[in-house]
Amino acid sequence: MPSKKDTELVTNLRAASKRLVDAGAPELAAAVEEVIAPGGWSRLRRATEDGAGSPNVPIHMPLVTRTAIQNASSSVPKDVAEGLEAFIAGTFSPAAGAHRARRNTGLETGNLNVRVDADLKARFLEAVDTRESELGYRPALSHVAKAWLIEKYDIAPAEKLAEA
Repeated sequence: MPSKKDTELVTNLRAASKRLVDAGAPELAAAVEEVIAPGGWSRLRRATEDGAGSPNVPIHMPLVTRTAIQNASSSVPKDVAEGLEAFIAGTFSPAAGAHRARRNTGLETGNLNVRVDADLKARFLEAVDTRESELGYRPALSHVAKAWLIEKYDIAPAEKLAEA
């Protein structure tokens, strides 16, 4: 059952659609109606993730590390963008092997999901192509983001965090 807030959102979107028709913009009204129709949200989400939106980047890590990063950062997406810009500029390189996860630690793991601007992601991928031989491996965006966050906030190794 939809909440009152959800019902109000749909009501307001329908009112916006009507006003767009009244204002002579039926194509915009049709777009609003399409989003509030069944399945419309999933179509909108696919369009923004596949297009110029901000695709999700899942960063796999121990949950204690994720919590430490979330507590330290006022805006994880801004911090990740800063780290990717530093990588692109050549002023940040993750340590060799930093992309390899420790196995059998017994720590519960999960993802820190961050949305990254599609243009920034594309520039990062171009930089990876040029920096791969310098680094000796091909870093993934998620590995660079994780290494940046850990270094920026001086996050202790997950095993030490789990002890605390």
